[in-house]
Amino acid sequence: MSRLSVITLVMLLSGCSVLESSRNPVEISGTTKPVAPAPEQPAVAAPIKNVPAPAHSRIMILLSDDIPSYVAIAEQISQRGSQHDYMTVNLNRKKSLDATTLENISTFNPEQIVAIGLNAARAGQQFTDTPMVFCQVFNFADHDLLSATSNGVKLLPPFSLQFELWKDLYPELQTTGLIIGSGQESLVAEIQNAAAEHNIKVLAHTVESDKEALFTFKRLTPKIQGFLLLPDNRVLSPKVLRSMLAYGKKHGTQIVVFNPQLLQFGADISFSSRETDIADSVLRVIKATQERQPTRPSRMTALTTLRAEISPDVAKALSTDTTEKLARYLDTE
Repeated sequence: MSRLSVITLVMLLSGCSVLESSRNPVEISGTTKPVAPAPEQPAVAAPIKNVPAPAHSRIMILLSDDIPSYVAIAEQISQRGSQHDYMTVNLNRKKSLDATTLENISTFNPEQIVAIGLNAARAGQQFTDTPMVFCQVFNFADHDLLSATSNGVKLLPPFSLQFELWKDLYPELQTTGLIIGSGQESLVAEIQNAAAEHNIKVLAHTVESDKEALFTFKRLTPKIQGFLLLPDNRVLSPKVLRSMLAYGKKHGTQIVVFNPQLLQFGADISFSSRETDIADSVLRVIKATQERQPTRPSRMTALTTLRAEISPDVAKALSTDTTEKLARYLDTE
């Protein structure tokens, strides 16, 4: 594996999006409420949805880093919640805020905090009297990010929609595998329930290391047609991730990933969240906080849409009927 490949995989497992795929994946975007296909036209910026506008607030946006995906989310929040005043602070991958930045924050006196990425969410925990909503964090429970003043937006798009689209792309799919680290029992149950809606069985295994993850994956392969790969960097190293993708391709196991850049390493389908959906969800949480609306017990707000991309190999195998069926997932924003 080249040094560039290792760096790319490390950043992808950290939730980053820094390089474009060299395999020209086919993009399909969809919503939980399918719509009729729109005629092909030049790409335009997604219009702002009619999200109920929270009252005016001073909002500090904390970025773990200035990677494009994080910056795009921050821009969508400020555009779609334009009635607010914003202060943006970039941690540049640091885990804490320096004295000068803290002084500037004190002067701004934020009424709400939006944290994008794990380091930002952890840094935001020090402002215990200021409501915070975090996003782009997978293992939030490991860091006790949920509290009386802290809520989150889920990292991954709705699994029911993921399985619906996967079944359209691969009608023979009956059993899929899932490997994850400890402490994610509720997420596993959510995935299994979503899969069951589409008559798909999920064989889930909890592992403690990347070596155990690779061993379990190879043992699962003969029993499954597909595999759902999640961004759990506690049990996935770049080396093991590359090995799993190569082994799956060799043995004909279709692999769904969480980032389209993994298509260049051999993944078949990518289901990822959309910046507009994340921004809308963050603003809904802020509105609920301002109005002191009761939140769900999980305190994690679900996303409503997804962006799907498929590899050229998968695209070639699609029948005309399947392609027409997938037209309802085309982006009409």
